[in-house]
Amino acid sequence: MTKDKRLDEIEVQLTPEQLAIRLADRIREFPSLEDFLKHMLKDSYQQSPFMTPFYSLEKQAKETWPQDARKERERSAELRTEFQALKMLLTQTIREVGRMIVANRQRAQLQASKINTLILKGSFALIGLPEMLSETSLDSARLRLCSLLDDWANRSTALFKDLIAHKAAVETIQKDYFGSHPILPKDVEAALDATSQDVRELIAEFNDYRKDNAEWTKQSCDRKKEKTEIASDVHLKGENGLPIDVEAIEKCDETSVQSIVDKWISHARVSGIGYRLEQTGEHYDFFWEHFRTEMGMKS
Repeated sequence: MTKDKRLDEIEVQLTPEQLAIRLADRIREFPSLEDFLKHMLKDSYQQSPFMTPFYSLEKQAKETWPQDARKERERSAELRTEFQALKMLLTQTIREVGRMIVANRQRAQLQASKINTLILKGSFALIGLPEMLSETSLDSARLRLCSLLDDWANRSTALFKDLIAHKAAVETIQKDYFGSHPILPKDVEAALDATSQDVRELIAEFNDYRKDNAEWTKQSCDRKKEKTEIASDVHLKGENGLPIDVEAIEKCDETSVQSIVDKWISHARVSGIGYRLEQTGEHYDFFWEHFRTEMGMKS
């Protein structure tokens, strides 16, 4: 018996979930999603790992109900619909995470550029050169800098939350639908981890800067007080801002995570139902009604 024949016989015994896990594992055998797709394209569409499970499930239904054609068709449709939904959940997750990484990597690069500029501006404010910040006084320069730092913190917090939420959503999908098996292609998984780490390091740099800046400002004000006996509260306003709490963000907002998971699952279920209805030609009406609902045309 050939290796391919033995594998075919094994596949016939697998559940839709197990076949979906095998598909994910097959993708992860390659360094990148592109490498997997290039390898897959060497074979015909019918022989691709996206299609062969359907034939295995059809054969499984036939072996289960060899004497009852109606039950065989029903069981075959049930199994293939379940696999289609899981396959679409897998591809939907990979596609959405990939898009998110591209967008957030650009946002991270922008935040990296901004924090370097802000640190430079902070140096001008510290040494008393407000004109370098296009301000007429040192107090207004420092207040402007504090506003920019707060804006940077808010944007970076939102960015980190988005990355953490998507990572948690992937883990939820893996746990609930793929037996806790990893499902992201290795390059996508690595990019998600790397982007998250980059933003984490930017936040650490920001927190260190704010801590040091607050100390430098306090020392500067103390020296001024010693000379003039008058302390200016304006110098300190906002410059002693709270650090970004990375640990709190990493605990993640369950509502945000579930929202992402629900969206991915909804798309997968629609695909699964559409696949089943395609056998009777009813899929066009189904997809049309689903589209109308998404556009707010039908409750």
